Amino acid sequence: MSPHDEQSRELLAAAARDALTFHILRRDVESPIETTLFHAQQTIEKGLKAALVSKGIVFRRTHDLLELCELAITHGFTVPIEHSLLVRLAPYAVEFRYLGVVAPKVSLDEAHNAVEAIMNWARTQIGDNEGNKS
Repeated sequence: MSPHDEQSRELLAAAARDALTFHILRRDVESPIETTLFHAQQTIEKGLKAALVSKGIVFRRTHDLLELCELAITHGFTVPIEHSLLVRLAPYAVEFRYLGVVAPKVSLDEAHNAVEAIMNWARTQIGDNEGNKS
């Protein structure tokens, strides 16, 4: 196993943990939507990073979904999430946690579909044929 394989699998496992947290929070009607969507954003971020790392693509340390998506597209990936949804989810990484910032509207169904899509896509990209959900 190459260092790229190990790191991409670690990122995929971290994405899977965020996806699990997203799903748990999504089922709890008392969970703050911003916290729930934070975990959706984190899942997508780490899924993108796992795919990039698996191909040896170097990127700066960032939470920027749009930057990661553009880098993926530049390297021939077809990212399974619409750009407009990435734009709306991106602020959940950092910005929404500050007072006075209004988070963009993202439905839990949209986020769920994106989380499922990115996890399936990332597993395929890194060749995780076992569907590792660790």
